[in-house]
Amino acid sequence: MVWHKTISAKALEKAGHASVKVGDSVVLISNVSGKFYAMNGVCSHAKCILGDLDRENLKVRCYCHDAVFDLQDGKMVEPPFVAPNAPLDKLGLNTYPIREENGFIEVDL
Repeated sequence: MVWHKTISAKALEKAGHASVKVGDSVVLISNVSGKFYAMNGVCSHAKCILGDLDRENLKVRCYCHDAVFDLQDGKMVEPPFVAPNAPLDKLGLNTYPIREENGFIEVDL
């Protein structure tokens, strides 16, 4: 595993979620009730940055066309409104191992 330091745990706790650049990737990192999640932060439909977090249901919505993804496994659970028949099983996002280490959040891509 290759861990990449991203954001301080305190900053993430305050913000709740953040999109961070890790190498050539954008990663959405979330803190929901003390549990961390990391997934590809770019929508698989139109390549928009994700960010409307639904903490209660562990989902994130794309700002551009309202596609919804599950934080736990990256699966698309609602298609974009402009493509209601999109193949959900083919438009999921990668999720990544995540941990807190020495006050920072680290992800392994």
